[in-house]
Amino acid sequence: MKSNVKLASTIDGTFPDKYSFFNNAGRSFRTEFASTDKDFSIVLYERTDKQNYENCFARGLFTDLDRITTVIDLWVDKQKDISEIKSEFGELELYSDFVFKNPNHDIDKAWTKVKNMFFNDTEFWKQPEWKEIYLEMLNEAKRHTAFENYFPFTSHYWLRFSVDKDIKETWTLDTYIVPTMYSDEIPNTLGKFYVSYNDKPMGGQFFETAKEGLDFYADKLKEKKPIQWDKN
Repeated sequence: MKSNVKLASTIDGTFPDKYSFFNNAGRSFRTEFASTDKDFSIVLYERTDKQNYENCFARGLFTDLDRITTVIDLWVDKQKDISEIKSEFGELELYSDFVFKNPNHDIDKAWTKVKNMFFNDTEFWKQPEWKEIYLEMLNEAKRHTAFENYFPFTSHYWLRFSVDKDIKETWTLDTYIVPTMYSDEIPNTLGKFYVSYNDKPMGGQFFETAKEGLDFYADKLKEKKPIQWDKN
């Protein structure tokens, strides 16, 4: 294509053989093989000052190498608007923020970060049912009045909360909510919402709906005091 886009190399200066990425400030992307070496998944985003947070714009699955490379060129090199690229490439799914807005600007930004980190996944095509109910959980949690003054964040896909935006005053690691994935040991829990509230094996409860789980989770946060972590 004679594009000006130069792919990034790994820390040792080599180019990976199963994925590609562009890692400069501003418009970037990462792409990798999907279910076969003829299928490709891609996420288009912009890098922010913090490496662990990237503003997503779109993602998609492609079966045509020419089409996905054209998308990369339009996004990174030609700097085309994402809506214009989407109009030409139906394979792309555009990122959209939450409909519900938190009146606290900093808390709303924290929710946007959570959704971006969820969207920013080149394996989004795997386990679509689980990811659909995960998004349902995020939407319900953001609207839930019990969490309206807390700052959300995730670890291992667990939804957790902090009292402050710097995540220096949080509940313990074993206090979280997450939709359950298929398990050979407990297959009947698939699609339910698990609330953990102590460090014992299976130290939590399963719920049929996100609302039931979030109501229970909110009660557990009231019972336990958050921990003040060292600010140094």
